[in-house]
Amino acid sequence: MTAPTGNVHQVAVGDELLCGRTVDANSPWLQRRLAALGLRVRRVTVVGDAPDAVAAALDAAPPGTLVTVTGGLGPTPDDLTVEAVAAWAGLPLEHDRAVREHLRRRAAARGRPAGSHLERQARRPHGFTAVINPAGTAPALLGEARDRRLLLLPGPPAEIRALWPAVAERLRALWPDLPPRRVLLLRTAGLSEPALAQRTEPLRNTHPEWDWSWWLSRWGVDLQVTAPADADPDRWAALGRAAAAACGPYLYARDGDGLPAATLAALRERGWRAATAESCTGGLAAGALTEVPGSSAVVLGGVVSYADSVKTVVLGVPDAVLAAHGAVSRETALAMAAGARRLTGADVAVAITGIAGPGGATPGKPVGTTWLAVASPLGTWSLHRRFPAHRERNRRLAVAAALAGLRTHAATGGAPWAGWEEF
Repeated sequence: MTAPTGNVHQVAVGDELLCGRTVDANSPWLQRRLAALGLRVRRVTVVGDAPDAVAAALDAAPPGTLVTVTGGLGPTPDDLTVEAVAAWAGLPLEHDRAVREHLRRRAAARGRPAGSHLERQARRPHGFTAVINPAGTAPALLGEARDRRLLLLPGPPAEIRALWPAVAERLRALWPDLPPRRVLLLRTAGLSEPALAQRTEPLRNTHPEWDWSWWLSRWGVDLQVTAPADADPDRWAALGRAAAAACGPYLYARDGDGLPAATLAALRERGWRAATAESCTGGLAAGALTEVPGSSAVVLGGVVSYADSVKTVVLGVPDAVLAAHGAVSRETALAMAAGARRLTGADVAVAITGIAGPGGATPGKPVGTTWLAVASPLGTWSLHRRFPAHRERNRRLAVAAALAGLRTHAATGGAPWAGWEEF
């Protein structure tokens, strides 16, 4: 077998990826995890659910390459990845007893029969090993064929994330000679890509030999620096401190944690329980917080006050405030946050009100105009933003700004960040 090169070819399988129904969210996520193992992705190929297309993508990978294949492992007739890989490799398919028993137990626990559609997901090419899927039915499969190393993963992103710790352990065990790398991941909210690049430019000029990259995430912009494992530890530690300082209060995590998890951690550390009051975001902030396991220990509840009548009747926003300043205003946001605290008994509340678009603009308040407010025992702050994107993006940007402000306030006890005004 050719020695591993440390290079990766990614193959994303699925007709839905080629006709606009689904976006390939797996490849970027896997690239960051593979980089931590010392593996660099050299090519990403998207193919349909067709054996010849899968075979062509595998042929394109040079000997010694690790090929990751995502998708096409499900129970439906168009899920043909396992068969396609076995045919390409010239290997027979065989049933994995442990996977079969896992699927039967899973079906029984849900009160369903273990039909033939589950039986076919217990198949693997001869010589491949299976990793039980804790979040679904299709296992991950690892093996070697035709001088390539292959990793087959199911398509749903949540399942790949659940499988990854066990898969990464298998990769290290199977190929211990992979060159490890140091990885620094800093996650920010409230900064644009150009702004983050400008803040880190002096560091990049000082350390040009290391790999720098940044990308848009759900909550903001992530910054990643990678270096060989034998990089000087003192220089590496100093870089970590300097990069975090360059990010300033916009930094919310130094690892893979998302903004909601980081916000809940800051609230938990301060001993606060929280509430939300939302207008234009329609509950997205509360939904993001409660996506995190254990959030019930921190989040008391939220109010979706889309109509002005709900703002007044439920949150207690004075009619006079709405009449004088409108629903999208500093005064209304502050009153919404105060009302959410009063209604729920929360220590801290965050409020969002804005014009997400595409309609609703008024003179002086264009689409994207958004007001945020945070109210706690330590004070009350508001923030004005003008988000110039489309409706969905405007709403997500508003949630990101609100959660980031809430997190920073809980962590520091002061103003969330520059631009927030205290009242």
